[in-house]
Amino acid sequence: MRMKSLHCFGLIVLAAATLHGQSQPATNGAVFWSTVPPDCSSLSGESPATITNSSGATVGYSCWVSGTFVWLAAGGAWSSTIRVAAPTSGTIGVDYTFYDTTGNRLKLDTTLGSGSATESGSEVDFAVSANQPAEVNILGATSNAPSYNTTETGSVYAVFYCPDATTCGNVLPQLLYSALPSIPWSLSVPIAWDDATWTTWSAEGIDDGGAHRVSLVIYNEGTSNSCGVATSFTVQVYDSTGKLAGTGTTPSIPPLATLSSTSCGEAGTYGALLSDVIKTPLPSGIFKILVDGGAEYSAVEVLQFTGASATSLQVGYDSAPGSSSTAGAVRGAITRNSRVRSTPKPVFSALSE
Repeated sequence: MRMKSLHCFGLIVLAAATLHGQSQPATNGAVFWSTVPPDCSSLSGESPATITNSSGATVGYSCWVSGTFVWLAAGGAWSSTIRVAAPTSGTIGVDYTFYDTTGNRLKLDTTLGSGSATESGSEVDFAVSANQPAEVNILGATSNAPSYNTTETGSVYAVFYCPDATTCGNVLPQLLYSALPSIPWSLSVPIAWDDATWTTWSAEGIDDGGAHRVSLVIYNEGTSNSCGVATSFTVQVYDSTGKLAGTGTTPSIPPLATLSSTSCGEAGTYGALLSDVIKTPLPSGIFKILVDGGAEYSAVEVLQFTGASATSLQVGYDSAPGSSSTAGAVRGAITRNSRVRSTPKPVFSALSE
């Protein structure tokens, strides 16, 4: 089971047209589909997605996996980069869609690898051959070009199409935050997969208001069988003895959008320093952070900043205080997945080799 470890932007808070035409078929053999429907049942029991050519005719079928990078920061001092490579077992099709913090489409400028031309749009798609890596650099909002002097934030919804379930099961993308050269590090955060949703998450950190700071991001994933409702999430902190030391609530975070197809679109995301959510003094030393959405599922990312260094923290499934449920006993794909399998996807152009 892929853990839904999530990302926050910490000090980041302080501080589509596509890259390749979707209508043209791949030209260098980067075929990410099968001519017959593959068995995708091992991927949360899903059914294959339909792949079409420029005329709308079906050319094949793909398994797929999807998830969200719950925070991006690009422009100003910050940039975000998404990396992925096709597994040895086969070619993959890659589709990234950008959204603002309220879940609306976000038009960004991007480059695909070093030396490539800058493109603008809310979506990037391409195909990569087996073992071929790809890097999408997010420069900032198109409206802020060419200086990108304002930091744009939001989320990235990612879908990966594959000719078989094994190939999809081995796809592992990552997003990196960077403020080089002013800050001497970059941060890597994992994707929050759609097939590993849950209501309560926890992590451990240290925040003394000085050299040690903690930040978090919460993405409203809805419920297990609907797009959910706008929700304020409860954040609790427990000290080194296990005693409750502080409680706070986030602003209301928009739910997954309900699309005309009745499947779910993208949701709102909220990022802040932990001390912005919990107003009382945080306990000294290490403490536990618990994020509880009640009936609402979420994706949570936590970052630890220590002096001139930073790291993304492991975020795990947990249970709400007083709950009789076992942490992570019920995890499932959200209804957003239906928008992938129900909508034919045009062939993506292949990334240059």
